[in-house]
Amino acid sequence: MKRIITIILSVILSITISAQDITPADKIWEDISKIIPRQDSKMKINHGDGVLRYVQNGPIGEEYLCTKDCGGNVYDDMTSKEIEAANERNRKMVFGRIFGTIRHHLDSLMAFSEESYHFESHHHGTDTINYSLCLKNSEDTMRKYKAVDGSMVYPDAMETIFFDYTASPKPCGKHSRGFGILGYNKNIYLLDRKSYYFNKEPYLEKITQILKQKDIQSWNFKWEQSADYDIQKNWYKEFAWGETLGDGGPKNAGQTVGTLYFIPRDKGELAEVVFTTIDSVTLNYTDIHPEQMFRYVYNKKEDVMQYTESSYISTLFEATTGKGHVSMCVLFGITSKGYYVAIADVENNFCVPKEWSVLKSFVNGKKIYLKGMKPKENQ
Repeated sequence: MKRIITIILSVILSITISAQDITPADKIWEDISKIIPRQDSKMKINHGDGVLRYVQNGPIGEEYLCTKDCGGNVYDDMTSKEIEAANERNRKMVFGRIFGTIRHHLDSLMAFSEESYHFESHHHGTDTINYSLCLKNSEDTMRKYKAVDGSMVYPDAMETIFFDYTASPKPCGKHSRGFGILGYNKNIYLLDRKSYYFNKEPYLEKITQILKQKDIQSWNFKWEQSADYDIQKNWYKEFAWGETLGDGGPKNAGQTVGTLYFIPRDKGELAEVVFTTIDSVTLNYTDIHPEQMFRYVYNKKEDVMQYTESSYISTLFEATTGKGHVSMCVLFGITSKGYYVAIADVENNFCVPKEWSVLKSFVNGKKIYLKGMKPKENQ
């Protein structure tokens, strides 16, 4: 095992790894994480318009519990007095600190912004907080417009950060519930302002080398829905999650064909290194080829590894490989049995069956299971 891990680590060391840039939003989330766990996600994207985008978003929520006195839903093990005491603690020690942290950082950044907008309204239990900061404009004339919520939007700017938050009274009229987004965007305009389809062969050659290890099993799989298969009707019964085209393409039709690689649960050290190496190679490849069309998600290994007692699979990398709705993707997964890497080609709608880890085939709801993996109730 140590020899295998050493070999894989040499792959990491043999390539030039670009460290994640620390964004202004990272500094805010780092301080927020001292109060509550971080909720932000971070991506690098080339949509196909000649612009490389770094996108970082995370939710900020606030809710105060209701008591029997106001007719709301209550926790059976808490009295009205205890609930109000908890609300007051949250107001001062949690929500107050979070909003204070955000205001402190954004107010400081406003002094260095090329243009900024800040608006707040607090009236009869309805709260609005809007920050829009253009940290760095593009070389062209600054284009901006006012959104429906009143905040300013800078669509062409090279670097922006924003916070949009709204809270309103719950039905009781005494307590409130709020939701907001803290976001950061960075646009890098490519030299010729052109994007190209992703060249998957040299990338996959690097990835598959990492997965050629003694303790890694693999099998092919196919997930398919025809045009007359109703995805929406069968969604909660059959699918874990997915990305459908909506009005942008076929309503139901879709095919995902690929290979699933499996690492047993007792080989956790190997899984950790394999995930890390694939992540590093992918990030490095997108740094070298920013002109190709892709979406890369940062920190996917950490996201997946936290699901120690449940089944979970999520996309690390997705790339547009041809005209139409054609792409390839790399996913990390985990179940109670072990760890997984999926490499697949996708056409049209992408839907992940609930039983993804034990299926060889899922075609319009008809399932073919791996040998010995068919659930007893289906036998």
